[in-house]
Amino acid sequence: MALSPLLTDLYQLTMLYAYFKSGKTQTASFELFVRELPKNRNYLVFAGLRDVVNFIENLSFSKEDIDYLYSLNLFPDDFLDFLKDFRFTGNLWALKEGEIFFQCEPVLRVEAPIYEAQLLETALMNQVHVASLLASKGARIYSVSKGKALADFSLRRTHGSDAGMKAAYSSYLVGFVGTSNVLAGKELKIPVIGTVAHSFIMAFENEKEAFKAYLKAFPDRGILLIDTYDTLMGLKNAIEASRETGIPLKGVRLDSGDVVELSKKVREILNEEGFKDCKIIVSGGLDEYEIDKILKEGAPVDAFGVGTKFGTSSDSPYIDFVYKLVEFDGRPVMKTSSGKEMFPGRKQVYRQSEKDLITLWDEKGEGEPLLEKVIEGGNLIKRLPTLRESREYFLDRFNSIPQELKNIYVEKEYPVYFSKELLKLKRELEKEIKEIKWKGRK
Repeated sequence: MALSPLLTDLYQLTMLYAYFKSGKTQTASFELFVRELPKNRNYLVFAGLRDVVNFIENLSFSKEDIDYLYSLNLFPDDFLDFLKDFRFTGNLWALKEGEIFFQCEPVLRVEAPIYEAQLLETALMNQVHVASLLASKGARIYSVSKGKALADFSLRRTHGSDAGMKAAYSSYLVGFVGTSNVLAGKELKIPVIGTVAHSFIMAFENEKEAFKAYLKAFPDRGILLIDTYDTLMGLKNAIEASRETGIPLKGVRLDSGDVVELSKKVREILNEEGFKDCKIIVSGGLDEYEIDKILKEGAPVDAFGVGTKFGTSSDSPYIDFVYKLVEFDGRPVMKTSSGKEMFPGRKQVYRQSEKDLITLWDEKGEGEPLLEKVIEGGNLIKRLPTLRESREYFLDRFNSIPQELKNIYVEKEYPVYFSKELLKLKRELEKEIKEIKWKGRK
């Protein structure tokens, strides 16, 4: 579903009108980046490109949009008439979906007439932010999972339905095996995973009857939730229900209690009773720290269902993306506000051996260039990879980054360097801006 162009901040539209009124149509280049990585993050994962492209390709104002803007009594008729035919005609450069990135590195660049490029800001930041935030959180969880299966169980606690869909998408992108989100399964072709809630167990006269009913309903998906009352008694009832119905017990799920000790006892009993192939799934309040602790203490867990703390990125709930003008009418520009450093000019990022180099666009750096053109003249020129293709790309890139960056307990800054030409341009522009300010005081 295409996003409305009204999914924006009002000042984007007021600026657009001011540009329109003053006849300002020169080409501008904006770049999306983060100055510093969030707390507890040694890397970030780029996600959301497909939604960005969808927004740009379908960017137009409907009659209802125009009518609403008219009702605000802010804009004259000639400007509203102009919006009726509004389309994006510029270029978009971007990282590949699933790419690892670091501080100061542009993940997107928009090149278009100033009024077009300006209008994209809010929607682009919105779409890239939540997808990249959740992909980055999910990657940390994946990094400690030791090959155990991970599933996204976050939908009921995400910040709205759109965030729930992006959580499912981003989790699969970074190595999860499936999601509980049925709509995501339908729309994104992600495997769907789920068992049963405690309410189902309590709706029956006793636990064993509940287990029998579920096994008969899903004889090929015999995974039972055994901690509604007493976990070890629940396991006994699950084993008896399987034997009495003749339906294999594929797995048991633990959602509470001392998971380490319980899982060890459950595994021991399952093995003694001849259920060696029965899997143990754990859910409930999990994140990378808890999963790492559980596995380090030797819990024989086969899979984890990860919910709230993943879906809200609870330990670091935002990425401070900025969308800054770096070139206007062929001239590099930069902001010099205190504490908000940026680098002027259109840029490229080169991935080298365990370091990155940011250069001016027309420089040739050593290494692999990361930004590639996706949209030209308003039209998509590159086939976007499928989610599964992007997943494979992420896994390959993630395996190649230094191991110390994956340590979830130690903050480590990945080395990002700036080319001599870029640093020189920055110094020259700072000097020029200071001279202009000094003249203005006289």
